[in-house]
Formats: sequence, structure tokens, C-alpha cells
Amino acid sequence: MPSLKDWGMVAIGIAFVAGGLMLLPHKRDVGIVTLAFFGPCLVVAVHNILRKFRFRRQRALKAEIIGGVPIRPSLAQILGIALTLTLMGVVLIVFGRSYGLIFWTIAWIIALIGGALLIGVLFGRIPNDYLQFDPDGITFGRARYKYMVPWDNIAQLSGGTMHENPALFIWLHDHERVSVQPSEAKTQLLKAFATGTSWAGAPIMLLPSRYNLDLPLLLCALERYLSDPAARSELAHRMLPRAARR
Repeated sequence: MPSLKDWGMVAIGIAFVAGGLMLLPHKRDVGIVTLAFFGPCLVVAVHNILRKFRFRRQRALKAEIIGGVPIRPSLAQILGIALTLTLMGVVLIVFGRSYGLIFWTIAWIIALIGGALLIGVLFGRIPNDYLQFDPDGITFGRARYKYMVPWDNIAQLSGGTMHENPALFIWLHDHERVSVQPSEAKTQLLKAFATGTSWAGAPIMLLPSRYNLDLPLLLCALERYLSDPAARSELAHRMLPRAARR
């Protein structure tokens, strides 16, 4: 359910966007900068509220996952973020000179981050991770290694948020029981688990929306596979329906 903070962010966004529109005829640069900054913020705030309403309607009794297929992050989503940050930064740089050095520096940082993301997407460097669900466990693909967590090594699952994004938190019985390829990356993985525990409260944290997955449905499916080992046989490699492949 949307919180008071969510509605407050929408109200602030509407107020500033309206103010930017009113400023355009008289103070064009100030109006453009206001719209360039608070317009995307308003879109994000509205999206968060719509997402929470959608999650509220999802009362799944059973959810399944296509097994044996790498599930990669949404390329369109990452490309949209990269383009938005790049365009926002460029607009703030061009029209925000009167705001001073600190603001102009922030504008350059936004533009450079967006440009780096855009270059990474165009050259196939981003995204470089994936999820894969199999009868034996969950495989997490990373840029330089991948690791598989057996189902019976998962101690607990929990849904929550991380920086206003839906997040899945996974705790393990034994970090050493996770298989890594290549094996030389085991030390790096254990350090990542330690960082995740101190930063997010769990060794593994993922954002399902990056993979076009809804948190309530993903959590429902994973809890079923944990409580019913026989159900994991569904995750044996299956071809996607032709419509889904398109």
C-alpha cells in the first residue's frame, strides 16, 4: 500500500512541475531546469505508487518459474535509465549555468553517469548478470563468475525494499556450501556475502524489477520450492512458449 511519503513525493513533484511550467514564459532557463529535474522525479514517484497498487492486487495461490533458462535484466529498462540520466544532465548543464558551481558539478556527474551507462549498454557490457532456476538450486551469474545456491542451503527468504525498490533478501545456512565457477572466485564471493550482510542485512539481495519480475509472485514461487522439494522438478529445462520467446 502506498505510504504517506509516496503521496508526498507525488505532491512535491506535481508542485515543482507546475511551477516550472509557469516559469517558462518569464524565466526560460529556470523553468527548463525545474522541469528537467522534477519531471523524471514525478514519473518515478507515480510509478512507485502504481507498482504498490499492483502488488496489493496480486494474491497468487501458486506461482511457477520457467527453469533452465537464464533470466537477464531488462535491457529496455536500463537503456531508459541511461538515456534519462544523460538527457537530464545535458539539459541541466546547458540551462543551469546561473545556479552556481555546485549545481553545475552535480549536473556533470549526472550526465557522466548516464553516458557511462549508455556506452555500457551499447557495447554490450551492461547488463552482464542473470538468474537461473534449476531443480538443484538458483544460479546467480555475475560479470566474472557465477555461483549456485542449493535449495536446501537457503535458510530464509524475505521481501522488502531497498532505496524504494522492491527487494528480495536471501539468507544461507552455510556460505561455504555455495559452488562457484571459476573456483578461484570463491574468496571474492565470500567478501560479497559479507558486504551484502553489512549493507543490506542479508548475504544475497536482488531487485526483481530489474529482471521484469514482480516481487510477490517471485516470493510465492520460491517459498513453494523451499517448502515442497518435489515441486522443484518443474524447474527441469523447459522450452519457453513461442509467444514468450518473441
